[in-house]
Amino acid sequence: MTELPVTHAVSNEDDLLLRLDRLKPGRPHRKLMVMGGLGYTFDAFDGAFMSYALSALIVIWHIPKSTAGWLLSSIFAGYLVGALVAGVLADRFGRRRMMLTALLVFCFCSLLIGTSTTVPELFVWRMLAGVGLGAEATLIAPYISEFLPARVRGQFVARTISFLALGYILAGILAPVVIAPHPETGWRIAAVIAALPVVLLLWWRRSMPESPRYLLSRGRVAEATAIIEDFERKCEVDPEALAETAQTQTSAPTQSNVSAGGMFAPLTKLWAGPTARTTLMLWLLWFALTGAHYGFSTWLPTLLVTDKGFTITKSFLFTLVVGIAQIPGYYVAQLLIDRLERKWLIAGYVLGATGSALVVALSDSNLMLLVGAALLAAFLNGVAAVYYTYTAELYPTSIRVTGMGAASAVGRIGAIVTPIAIGYLSAAGVSFTQIFLGLVALLATAIAVVVVLGQKTSGRALS
Repeated sequence: MTELPVTHAVSNEDDLLLRLDRLKPGRPHRKLMVMGGLGYTFDAFDGAFMSYALSALIVIWHIPKSTAGWLLSSIFAGYLVGALVAGVLADRFGRRRMMLTALLVFCFCSLLIGTSTTVPELFVWRMLAGVGLGAEATLIAPYISEFLPARVRGQFVARTISFLALGYILAGILAPVVIAPHPETGWRIAAVIAALPVVLLLWWRRSMPESPRYLLSRGRVAEATAIIEDFERKCEVDPEALAETAQTQTSAPTQSNVSAGGMFAPLTKLWAGPTARTTLMLWLLWFALTGAHYGFSTWLPTLLVTDKGFTITKSFLFTLVVGIAQIPGYYVAQLLIDRLERKWLIAGYVLGATGSALVVALSDSNLMLLVGAALLAAFLNGVAAVYYTYTAELYPTSIRVTGMGAASAVGRIGAIVTPIAIGYLSAAGVSFTQIFLGLVALLATAIAVVVVLGQKTSGRALS
């Protein structure tokens, strides 16, 4: 990244943070939102597109359901490692470097998925591709949030996360065209298609700046000043005027928050003092919501074929309609996230998801099944825009991405366990209805956790 010139004397850290928080979001903020949003788009596209591909492969390779559960969960094992490691490394070495590395790992391994000839080989490459995806998904929300003022942070991060819906819809459109006509070769083509757009995103992200909050936490004040001034100019604000205003409203300079201890010291801080309650709440919330979400989304195309008698093409089209239903879920979250307290908005969304899962479990017609699945997708995906934002707000800059990564990693444990459990349960004769009633119990747990242990963060400046 090209070094940016500093036009005036370096301000103290309080001044810089106030200027960052007072700056009205403009073109550079929107550019970062699109960069991050496209990352989520391709993450969702790969997850959904390859779920379609693997669902077809399960049928044509005659893979037992118990084995299929492990295969569908392979990416989440990688997600777990990628989320945890990327969080720790990003708090130590920077957000930007890790985001670029994550995309490289994903591209390389995704291409290798298409060369697989056995189930174990496919499992390994899918898991390693998940390492890159897990790192990428973990880093985007905290990175974007560190550039935004408190008054609009929720709305901007929610908009960024809503790009996930585009990926699901794109996958739903392409799956019937690429995979369904010739699944024996279509799934390999799908692996290549999933990787190629990320190469373009990787090239575009070369100009992405490092987070000023991260730089300040490492004592790199001059670099943070240059980036903040560049944002001010692009937002058509005079940096010198803002600096003078900030200096009249701040007190003595703060000390830079350089992380002490070894590389994994931030992980121990997640369980120190009052932060332990936050970490417990987030880990339980992420486990329940991510487990329910991926238990539903990874198995729906397969269960429609094996338990409901749908053809592969019909199941793909059904799932496409469900994917489109995510859009209003994200849109409503964007409207409400800066108007309602985050914890109550999460609880409301999950309550809606719980009711929708009950409709899916008890439906006796394809129409009711479609309505229930569409509502479930809207609530489960819409709430992600809120709890991603919420998680990034609850930790200080020095451990923000570590906290986000650890919560995401625990969520991936839910995403691993749930599809595997569904595979074994389905193989043992447990019905479609009973499986979705199990998801209802997970969602009810999430409501209780956030209501009892959740903190208020709306409008609060990042620490």
